[in-house]
Amino acid sequence: MCRECNNCTDYQLYDICLLFTISNAFNNGASVFFAVFISFWSAFFLEFWKRYQITLAFLWSKADFKVNQEPARPEYAVTCEEEDVRYNPITLRWEPYREQSVFKTITAISVVIITVVVVVITLVSIIIYKIAVYSVFDTMANGQWKPYASTLASVSGSILQLVAITILSFVYAWLAEKITLWENYRTETEYQNNLTVKRFIFEFFNYYGSCFYIAFIKGNFAGYPGHYTRIFGIRLDTCGPGGCLGELAQNLAIIFLGKQILNNVQELLVPSIKSWWSRRSSKKYQGKGGDKEQIAIAMSTPWEADNDLAEQESLFPEYLEMVIQYGFATMFVVAFPIAPLFALMNNIVEIRLDAKKYTELLKRPIPINCMSIGIWYTILDYMASIAIVTNAFVIAFTSDFISQVLWKYNHENTLSQYVAGHLSNYTGPNLNGTEGDETCMYWDYRDEEGRATAWWWKLKAVQFIFVVVFEHFVFTVVRCIDLLIPDVPEKLESLLHLEDSFAREMMKEVIEVDLEQLEDMRQRIEVKRKQRNKYA
Repeated sequence: MCRECNNCTDYQLYDICLLFTISNAFNNGASVFFAVFISFWSAFFLEFWKRYQITLAFLWSKADFKVNQEPARPEYAVTCEEEDVRYNPITLRWEPYREQSVFKTITAISVVIITVVVVVITLVSIIIYKIAVYSVFDTMANGQWKPYASTLASVSGSILQLVAITILSFVYAWLAEKITLWENYRTETEYQNNLTVKRFIFEFFNYYGSCFYIAFIKGNFAGYPGHYTRIFGIRLDTCGPGGCLGELAQNLAIIFLGKQILNNVQELLVPSIKSWWSRRSSKKYQGKGGDKEQIAIAMSTPWEADNDLAEQESLFPEYLEMVIQYGFATMFVVAFPIAPLFALMNNIVEIRLDAKKYTELLKRPIPINCMSIGIWYTILDYMASIAIVTNAFVIAFTSDFISQVLWKYNHENTLSQYVAGHLSNYTGPNLNGTEGDETCMYWDYRDEEGRATAWWWKLKAVQFIFVVVFEHFVFTVVRCIDLLIPDVPEKLESLLHLEDSFAREMMKEVIEVDLEQLEDMRQRIEVKRKQRNKYA
């Protein structure tokens, strides 16, 4: 087999049998049915959540809450001049208002674009790191690390990617909040929606950028022996001997599981430290002696002890964590089918950690009126659609499912000579730059002159046909699910009609009482007028 990089050495085909065996655990026909199942599950999940949140809004008397009833944020009101007001026909009051600054909006969009570029630069740096690590391990003395060079480069690169993701996420969280505060939106809903969009766009590229690169870009533009593609003198990397699907599974496992572990540790450790520091900083605990803190805690009332806890955090990180997890469990489920299982396990642990955090470590939150999860539902809906498209392309182009099906169709339902049919020959100058010629084989569908074979064009046509059929079938069924399942449960709809009828009856009684009082007042006025005329 041809060398994978400039300084690498050749390898034998049987050296990668183990990697292919591991990759075939996910690279089979069952992945198609599992992807369809997850797509349908995401549709049912969103529909039933929509019904559930409408039920909660009714039970909590928030079903008729309107954004126009929401007051202006104090940070917004203090920046308005006396003439910056408008009349609200809903609340029948004058309220502070002024047009949003176009300059601030353009600046915010520019900041988001720049941060996405930073994510891309980070991803490119890690790609270069993987190429260097693979080259080092492959050329080590005695060749003892050669069989593991690709795996070590991929795993170490994914760990480095997780570290970079975590650091960039913290930095951008601070930056997005500052930018949104600077834009100074009128209501809390507008502020949260714009902050959510900024954070999610960045986190989408931050967490999923490497996955999209491995699944759809890596190896597809690297060229072939003797005609490799280079950028600034650096040859583009290719997928390891186990294929891109196996490397995608490794990357997903490290980033997804690493993110869950770090988040759970952070959610328990950070509030504990904040709560401890808040108690230590309280005036009741000032003084000398280590026992005075325990004495103060024992003497204080429950509400005094609660007042000394750390300030309540925003629920934004909780929403963002669940949405990112939802993406990992749906978008690349073909490459990592056990992602939903790890998501379920994480949610079970998360429930207990949040219970301790919100009942023992933090102050009670200040309630805010709302009738749904807001823009988060729209984001989940878009991610479900992206997941359908992503899984279709992963099955068609990243996995070998379509290739194997097409081969069976053309070879009497057997995979005989399948591997040999997917290897191309190279005969030419040594790939390491030394004098002489060499002959080796590589994974591709090319003739001896490097031109794509008829099989390559046939395979690409079938892959695109599969993507179109898969997407249309799944989207059609999902749309039918959306139409067949009503947004409002039948029982709740009956309660809404009953409440509307009761409200009409109450209004009718109020109007009748007002008319009776008006008639009585008219009669008293008439009596007084006659008395006045009598003694006039």
